Amino acid sequence: MTIKIDAASIKQIFPRAPQEVIDAFASKQAALDAAGITHTRTRLTDFFANIDHECAGFALKGLTENINYTAARMAAVWPNRFKNSAAVVAKYGSAPGWQKRAFDDIYGNRMGNRPGTHDGSTYIGRGGPQWTGRDGYVALAQRTGLPAVETPDVATNLDKQPEVCAAFWAWKNLNPKADVGDFTGLVKIWNGGTNGLAERKANAARIAPIVARMEGSPPTARPPVDVYAAATRKERAGVAAAAAATVTTSIGATSPQPALPKVASVVGIGFGIVAMVAAIVLIARKKQAVLANWL
Repeated sequence: MTIKIDAASIKQIFPRAPQEVIDAFASKQAALDAAGITHTRTRLTDFFANIDHECAGFALKGLTENINYTAARMAAVWPNRFKNSAAVVAKYGSAPGWQKRAFDDIYGNRMGNRPGTHDGSTYIGRGGPQWTGRDGYVALAQRTGLPAVETPDVATNLDKQPEVCAAFWAWKNLNPKADVGDFTGLVKIWNGGTNGLAERKANAARIAPIVARMEGSPPTARPPVDVYAAATRKERAGVAAAAAATVTTSIGATSPQPALPKVASVVGIGFGIVAMVAAIVLIARKKQAVLANWL
């Protein structure tokens, strides 16, 4: 079983969304089920909260990023690139189309965009999650079968938003962050920083009670082993690395001609043990968090 999505709840979550989007989410639960988003209320809440921020609850015009910046706005968004609006004008001019030239430059050679092309202004934010960059559109195409690379606007199709949004969540592998309650970490993966974090958190606080009232439950009574494993992957790797380093140091300290002075070996072993214990404690805490969020 999973958390059941219904049109009335979607309307409450996204009150400004077009009816076609609401109907799509109500009828295409399978897209979210496949990504594991509907397995817990925490995942579903975080999913909706971030989409609400990214596309203004599907009210964003054309579900497409507006790149018609003023020079002042561009300087404010990228202060490390431009001292002021005059610097923007000096670099890109003010003739029609200057914003596209700017985006081609700023986003060129990033996110899979090819330098010297118009990828920067072509693969701008679209859809509920605001897919951005050529790499993102390639991933969208691979995960949904939509011709997103050749026809980027397909990401804005209202009836395709469940697939478009679920594909983004799966591509970014956001379930583990939601499972341990790391909302800030989830946002950082979503957009590369903490842009709009306060609003996203406020969205989650508003949406959580709506999701809590939805029928259904996780597909299993307790989190499966793979869910725990995904949530603690980093810490388990740390335990393994610390254990290997400790063993290597121990062997060196007890060899006929130790590679390290005895004192240094003891210190190294001590640090390795501390690192292992710290990682083990974090693993235990994350497992507790996963269990608490499995509802």
